[in-house]
Amino acid sequence: MNSHLPVGRLAQALESMSRESAWFAIVTTTALLTWANGRFADAGLAPLYIPVICAACWSLGERAGYFVALVCAVTAIMPHLPLSDSSPLALGVRVTVRVATYLFAAGTIASFRRSFDRQRHLALRDRMTGALNGETFQAFLKETLGTAREDQGTLLLAILDLDDFKAINNEHGHAAGDTVLRTFARGARELVRRDDAFGRIGGDEFVLLLRVRPAEAGESFARTLHGRVSAVLAAGEYPVTCSMGALIIRPDNAQNAASLMNAVDQIMYRAKRGGKNAVEIGWAEHAQGLQTRELPFNTREQTA
Repeated sequence: MNSHLPVGRLAQALESMSRESAWFAIVTTTALLTWANGRFADAGLAPLYIPVICAACWSLGERAGYFVALVCAVTAIMPHLPLSDSSPLALGVRVTVRVATYLFAAGTIASFRRSFDRQRHLALRDRMTGALNGETFQAFLKETLGTAREDQGTLLLAILDLDDFKAINNEHGHAAGDTVLRTFARGARELVRRDDAFGRIGGDEFVLLLRVRPAEAGESFARTLHGRVSAVLAAGEYPVTCSMGALIIRPDNAQNAASLMNAVDQIMYRAKRGGKNAVEIGWAEHAQGLQTRELPFNTREQTA
């Protein structure tokens, strides 16, 4: 949504509020409107409930929006209930119109919110695999690096490249290659937690960002991760292997997201040049050079 427009700025403000804060603001505003509507019954303040309903649908969800709409309809009509000059039929029509109008407003905003969420989801993700696209992953990496430095957390950044993927396309066709990519992406997403990120940054290149606790477990976790994603690929209809470069990022690391992505990319290519179907592990502490030593089981470790 265009944040330069007033409605866009309002939507961003609602997005930034916690659920508890949104409920507090909506309940408080509704209470103030109810008081003013009762105190000045002839002022025609009932339409002011509609922005409250819209805000509830946008920030709290469809069910909460419909609930707020019903509450607002009741409180808007309450000042007119004691009026003796209104016939039961007129009062019934007034109540029906008010309820229908408010529910219609709630339904319209709820529908727009679903469409907005769907389009935003598609804009942030790769259409074929459902993984985060490269731009979204980069933004997530920058944000996570800042958070990790504040809470002294260690991160594991890994790039995975499918070995000889081009041969799958040449031998079985591009439909088979697409099947491999989707199968791998589905299996990899099941391995990451809610706070982790999985993205696609190239044709057959994927990237993972995970939190590691404690930091010393990063190397074994990287090897375990490579074993699990390799098992996903081996179980597919067209089995392939993958090479993985992993970078363990300490909280005192001062490198930016672009430098770290470049470093882990170089580590991944070292794994490919070393024979493929391997994982190479590095440590990102400060701006140090790359040093390599051989590890068993076709696994190598570096310092970046």
